[in-house]
Amino acid sequence: MLQSVKHRGRLWAALTAIPVLIAAHGVILYYFSSHMTLSVAVIVGVIAMVVVKHLGLGGPLYAQLQKTLRRPK
Repeated sequence: MLQSVKHRGRLWAALTAIPVLIAAHGVILYYFSSHMTLSVAVIVGVIAMVVVKHLGLGGPLYAQLQKTLRRPK
């Protein structure tokens, strides 16, 4: 019984944290885009890097790149 209560608490914490994190990133991006004149390509690149970093895809993408670039001997 106690474990299900803890699980529910973690679920609610996660469901609350996700929109807060998304909103915080939106505010940060809005602030920088309105105070700095950046090209759209730079902004899209930064957003892509943030998404890749947050999802933890950096390592697998790097491994796939190394695998692709490796020449057969």
